[in-house]
Amino acid sequence: MKPRRIWLTAAVLLALIWSAVAVIMHQTDHLVSWPEKVIVLVEQAPWLKGPEGSPESRRLYLNQVITNLNRLDTQQRRRLREDAQESIDRFFASLIEEEQKEYVNRTVEPYFESISKGLKLIPEEERKRLVGRIRNDLKNLRGTSAEGDRLSDQDREFMEFMIAEDPILFLREAPTKVKMELAPVLEEMQSRVQGMRR
Repeated sequence: MKPRRIWLTAAVLLALIWSAVAVIMHQTDHLVSWPEKVIVLVEQAPWLKGPEGSPESRRLYLNQVITNLNRLDTQQRRRLREDAQESIDRFFASLIEEEQKEYVNRTVEPYFESISKGLKLIPEEERKRLVGRIRNDLKNLRGTSAEGDRLSDQDREFMEFMIAEDPILFLREAPTKVKMELAPVLEEMQSRVQGMRR
């Protein structure tokens, strides 16, 4: 009879523990994010399937998407891009210009500050090497984009001058859509800078 009672007690304790875990997970679900959650949010934006909605409801929903996206770490963002880049692009295109700026300001702009601070903290020789890599990444990315092909020779020269002189300034001054295109490069730069500081 004793072994049976031990198993029964263990089963009850396990059920109580898992019940407590389930309650805690339910209570903290709004504080945690993962790529699939962001995918669902961008694919189910109310204005993608019906009426535009009020500016206030759009602002609140956009805030929810941005908050969840910003909670993702670098690996999760990479996985999100690999799994749902079309959905993210469609969501971004559905935003009005002011909303696009808000989205970029809160999801991409923080990289500039982080990269800029990180570059100041690493030794000069490593900084030069890293800035060279950043320049090459930007040139390669812009050269392969459709918009890069549409640039006039004068615009292309100016862009190359800006990248050569100060890539961070170029990134800060870039148009909203360009910043959005450069988000993966910025994430990679941030990882490189953080790796070199260690």
